[in-house]
Amino acid sequence: MRIVVGSQNPVKRDAVFQAFSQYFQQVEVITAPVSSGVKPFPMSQSETLQGAINRAQNAQKMEPSADFSVGIEGGLFKLNDTTYIQAIAAVMKGSKLSVARSAGLEVSQGLVDKLDPTSDASKDTVDKLMGRTNVFQNEGVMGVLTQNRLTRTQILRDAVICALPRFLLPEFYPESK
Repeated sequence: MRIVVGSQNPVKRDAVFQAFSQYFQQVEVITAPVSSGVKPFPMSQSETLQGAINRAQNAQKMEPSADFSVGIEGGLFKLNDTTYIQAIAAVMKGSKLSVARSAGLEVSQGLVDKLDPTSDASKDTVDKLMGRTNVFQNEGVMGVLTQNRLTRTQILRDAVICALPRFLLPEFYPESK
């Protein structure tokens, strides 16, 4: 089973490997340096969704022989007056697409106010605020805020797992046949 993930981030690669390994033997995950086509810090669920889909589609174009392509995008969104962080996983097999979301967590407005959604430099801001290095390639904001009870790898793995039933149990998704 060969899967291409639309990112070179080791956390996303490991999450995809862990998810697919629960269903398939001999899983190979390759990374593709693709663009999400959205801001470095998506600020809505629709923008985060579009980033995940773009990553899956762009990865599929780079590795058309892969059995599946996966795009994962993390982002922020508001619900009422509260901001949450969450990731979306988009899994493709040929032209079929399945999407699922990760667990989400409230983030402080103080942190959100310090971010520039259009700049990758905001990753350094998050690192400084959290007293860590490379938060997004390690435990993630989720890991820091839950004291590693839930890490970025775990929540991304779970989002990918939640996107797989459309392919594994197609009888429950007759509209996608």
